[in-house]
Amino acid sequence: MKHTSLLAVFCCIIALTACNKQKLPYDLEGVERGVIINISKVAGTSTTLSTDVNAGDYQVELSIPENLQGDKSMFKEAQLMAVYTDGDGKKTAAYVAEGITDFPAKVKVNIKDVLSKCGQSSIAIGDRVEFTPCYTLKSGTQVDGWSELMGFNNVRFTWLLEDGSNYQYRVSYTAFAPFHKENFKGKALYELLDSGNEYGDGYGEAIVTQVTELPDSQWIPKGVTAEELVGLHIVCDIPNTWFGVMNFDMWINTQDFTIIMPDQKSCFFDYPGYGSYDVELVGCEGEVDTLREYITFYWGTSWGPYSFGSETMRIYFNEDFYPEL
Repeated sequence: MKHTSLLAVFCCIIALTACNKQKLPYDLEGVERGVIINISKVAGTSTTLSTDVNAGDYQVELSIPENLQGDKSMFKEAQLMAVYTDGDGKKTAAYVAEGITDFPAKVKVNIKDVLSKCGQSSIAIGDRVEFTPCYTLKSGTQVDGWSELMGFNNVRFTWLLEDGSNYQYRVSYTAFAPFHKENFKGKALYELLDSGNEYGDGYGEAIVTQVTELPDSQWIPKGVTAEELVGLHIVCDIPNTWFGVMNFDMWINTQDFTIIMPDQKSCFFDYPGYGSYDVELVGCEGEVDTLREYITFYWGTSWGPYSFGSETMRIYFNEDFYPEL
């Protein structure tokens, strides 16, 4: 069975669309075409992982959005893959459902069976199980949602579904430690995980204030109430980079401790030859580690007609878990 990257499949689709009817230096018929499969947690079911392997109601829904389906004629069947991560960050993966052909499809998974397929028998605080869709094309090509070499597919895509919600490439269930809201404010340490500290800009001070304002309703997941959101306003000065002083807002969703971070203006960029623009953070997502008390989140950047790559930041609130500086 051939394996390929979902990203590669859709880069081909985008390239073909852009080329339109131009003469191409490759065989158009030989290009593999795929689909996009969205995944979400079924409303009313478990949102976090219990340390009791016999507890919880874990159900996910797979759907092929009409506006993102790609070439469904090439699709054969889908699978659901589980990716288990232990407290030390070691990952193991296994298919936990196969032969899915009708969409939308609700899949109920037995977490004890999932653990067994991933070579585990128990759950400890900090452990995580993520589910991601995979599929097989009629050609025999297998497109997995996660691989040991590449990690998750479609991490950087920010497509919107027809109902206005964001496309999801995975859902995550974590065995969380108790959440202490009062600890997530004040002076903290930020770390730029993608930049490192080679140029002296990898670490710095962040000032975090808790706010009562809510994000626009379109950013609040279905079934999440205002009382379950913890708003944070973050200010951090990133020297020796084009970022400068950044101001941005995010909300902790305490149902599953994911981050809600709407697209937003963060700072102002003025550079000779490029112009002066507000810098917007887009496609943001992240998660809270309640055991070590830090937040890890990703964003892409857009300023005027330009895009300036992406960044992953971690904000530490507990000095016991600060990285070695």
